[in-house]
Amino acid sequence: MPSACFVRSSLAALLLGASALPAMAIQLSPHRATYAVSLDASKSGTRINGAEGRIVYEMRGSACAGYSVQLRQDTQLATEGGRVNSAVSTATWEDGDGKSYRFRVSNRINGETTEEADGVAERKDGALTVKATKPEPQTVTLGENVLLPTQHVLRLIGSAESGEAIVEAPVFDGSPDAKKVYDTLAVIGRETRDAKGLEEAATAGDLAGRARFPVTISYYERGGSNETPDYVISFDMFDNGVSRKLKLDYGEFALNGTLISYESLPKEECAK
Repeated sequence: MPSACFVRSSLAALLLGASALPAMAIQLSPHRATYAVSLDASKSGTRINGAEGRIVYEMRGSACAGYSVQLRQDTQLATEGGRVNSAVSTATWEDGDGKSYRFRVSNRINGETTEEADGVAERKDGALTVKATKPEPQTVTLGENVLLPTQHVLRLIGSAESGEAIVEAPVFDGSPDAKKVYDTLAVIGRETRDAKGLEEAATAGDLAGRARFPVTISYYERGGSNETPDYVISFDMFDNGVSRKLKLDYGEFALNGTLISYESLPKEECAK
């Protein structure tokens, strides 16, 4: 499930709030998904002439073991000034209660590292405190009610299943500087199970016949002055946390992510 890190890097997939279901009620499926990246031709007037690449997203774990996510996005952009190669990688671990989080984020442009973040976050008495080693050693308290990425995914699924159409939540994932919080606004559409038009990968294995919901999330930098979002991501969200039909809108241009392969990974059962 895409998150802020997934979008930036993303380009890079929620329990607080009265409408959220308990963590154990929602079963996220460990999986590996690969997306083909292309330029969204419907967004005109940009300096980007073409795009191609791959996103590989892998999630493992469970509510009791914690969730580990690895994402790799390699994108080649054809611009008016020449070809730009972007390589983003993230590795995170989040415990099932959203009280502990480890993250490592790297963004390289044409082979040079432009962004790097590394650290841990701990929640105590509701407040989330981040201790980072990169981009510089620092300790930052982000306050209460800030969701971590998997918390945000669970929150979205719970809201979708209960028919809630609007979800607002502050989210921290570590990118790009180990201290930034994004205020997010998610709009969730109605459930569907219609397989018409789905990619073959989206009908394979445990995705076959699953409920899914169209979701659009706008990301606003907390404390920023812009009334328009920093970026917007939209996708179809299955009720087990898998996503398809990605659209990553950066304002000046947008990218599409088409699900081309999906593999269910072994589940880690919780001890009784």
